[in-house]
Amino acid sequence: MKTHNYRILSLLTALMLSLALLTGCGSSADADASQSSGSANASVVTEDASASAAAEESAAQAEGSDAEAEASATEAETKHITLTVTYEDGSSDSYEIDTEADYLKDAIDTTVELGGEESDYGFYITSVNGVEADYDADGAYWAIYVNDEYGSYGVDSQPVTDGDSFALVYEVY
Repeated sequence: MKTHNYRILSLLTALMLSLALLTGCGSSADADASQSSGSANASVVTEDASASAAAEESAAQAEGSDAEAEASATEAETKHITLTVTYEDGSSDSYEIDTEADYLKDAIDTTVELGGEESDYGFYITSVNGVEADYDADGAYWAIYVNDEYGSYGVDSQPVTDGDSFALVYEVY
């Protein structure tokens, strides 16, 4: 009986996720269709040749603006961050880093030596600058703080913005 209920629940969950995915895809297609039909209506209304030429020119300018926006978005912005590493004995090292990286791991990879492993949740830090934290042995781990607040992301998914301060702190649970 439990297996049967579990299968039904799994099937319902899969159906709901599929429906949500299809609904999301439909919204994009509907928006594209409405945009293309809107531009078709605009060209029907503007029968005058000069008005049509003006519409084409503004469309070309809009495409140029979109291309410029994409180009500037792909250009990396240099961000200045600080990193403090606090070790088991309470001593610490501080670093001032200028980076174009979007995520913390990439930003600090050339500054500190990170040891760890990939997991289902991202990169799990096991050591910093050769100092290992062994959670299985004594509950020790490397905590991430962002602007003096306990971090909500792993080191490889923590966004980096200009002016942020980060800390890797050896802690025992």
